[in-house]
Amino acid sequence: MTIGATALDWSGLSRVRKANAEFSPYGMPGFDRNDCRDAYPTGYAELTDTSGTYVNTYAACFGGFWRGSTYCEAGWHKYGTWNEGGIQVDHQPVANTCGQFVGKNAWRWTTPDMKVYRCSDGFSTFWGGGYTGQTYLTICRAAL
Repeated sequence: MTIGATALDWSGLSRVRKANAEFSPYGMPGFDRNDCRDAYPTGYAELTDTSGTYVNTYAACFGGFWRGSTYCEAGWHKYGTWNEGGIQVDHQPVANTCGQFVGKNAWRWTTPDMKVYRCSDGFSTFWGGGYTGQTYLTICRAAL
């Protein structure tokens, strides 16, 4: 029994993994917890995704005019100009919309099915298809 417990401890399975602080590809900091208490100490009411892969799953992110995997590239909010369905969209990750004392670009959230997601903030400006440069806060939701 002692050998089994020791082997389990060596594998790291007996310890709960703490999320580590992370930085976006553009050097913006993200939160380092899976419950978002460092950004919202009393929690928040998650909002369902408006587009992308996770529309019909548990809600994870909060805020933004639109939320979903549509706004992600490599697990973080898109950066640069993209052509999306004939509409030009200029994406810019930001680190000033989440957090009470320190601005961060992203946070992590664990859904009731124990899946962990990163919610990364950005602004998206739309040109064409009835848009004339309107800018919206958008949230990238990426599975971790």
